[in-house]
Amino acid sequence: MPTVITGLDRCAQAGKLLPAVSALTEFGSALHVLRDPGHHGLDEWAGGILTSMSPRLAAWTRSWWWTAQAIRATPFVTPTTSAESFTDRLEHLRALPAQELASQLLRPIAPTGDRQVALRWSRSRGAAVEACVEALARRPQEAAEDFLAFLRSSWQEWFEAEWARIRPVLAGRARRFADLAALQGPGPALAALDSSVEATPTGVTVHIAKVRAARHDVSKRGLVVAPSTFIRPHLYVADVPGRPLLLLHPADAGPAVPSAAVVRRRLEALAHQGRLEVARAIATEPRTAGEIAMLWNVDPTQVNRHLRALAAAGLATTARQGRFVRYRLATDVLEELGKDVLSLLLR
Repeated sequence: MPTVITGLDRCAQAGKLLPAVSALTEFGSALHVLRDPGHHGLDEWAGGILTSMSPRLAAWTRSWWWTAQAIRATPFVTPTTSAESFTDRLEHLRALPAQELASQLLRPIAPTGDRQVALRWSRSRGAAVEACVEALARRPQEAAEDFLAFLRSSWQEWFEAEWARIRPVLAGRARRFADLAALQGPGPALAALDSSVEATPTGVTVHIAKVRAARHDVSKRGLVVAPSTFIRPHLYVADVPGRPLLLLHPADAGPAVPSAAVVRRRLEALAHQGRLEVARAIATEPRTAGEIAMLWNVDPTQVNRHLRALAAAGLATTARQGRFVRYRLATDVLEELGKDVLSLLLR
């Protein structure tokens, strides 16, 4: 099942379908990349940034980057749609009660802000994370001040320069989304963001090819759409209760990706021992069902069934030779299957 976003027509009519360019949201994506740059293809960039940091900031970064991983802390998924600066956002966070900010920062391991849950699961993440979560849970004032100081130092040492480079790219992409939504409607505009997003014929609902099945009605709560230069290969949907849904997408649309259903069908086809053996029989040269049945002494009806299943999953191609139909393994599809699985899991 994909992630489904509904109510786009009423969301747009109410003026709640909003593009956003947010320095703090983009900083969260950059922090995510610094922790694990490999699958983003940004090893060189991350290495350069980390090397340029002062020892103090490098240690700070290692202690806080868990807040921007698979589930992100609330400050990173609450973009504004105005021209609010990074410094403005820091002041907004500073004005929050320390306990509230601490609860927001615990979202990655305790979505409800439950301190006992956070303390329990922090122990599985190493000493640095455990110490950080311990401070958030038991000394929120001290931990909140430490987080804000970390953000300020990050801005001063490296992210201010990065933001000057990135902001025009994101602003241009946000304008294109707003223009397309006004001309063609919200569904087509969202579908143009990434190949994993598909609009229904009515354009009031979109399906996002993700592993997790979820359904979000944005007719009343609103939808904020924010581009990112760091987010690829992810397409991040942040569902924070009481806030608009956030769709964080790559600034540039990537190559086409298969749906979760297609990937699952291909894996299921190969998981069957009989189909795997038939796939081996057509891996090096095309063969007919009858030839395979004869060579391997198996039931031709079963061979036919396995070949049709492989072809239906896109794992085999067919070519007619007179009255014969020969099957060949789609080796190029199989070579990409591992990448497709990884892409789906990362998305």
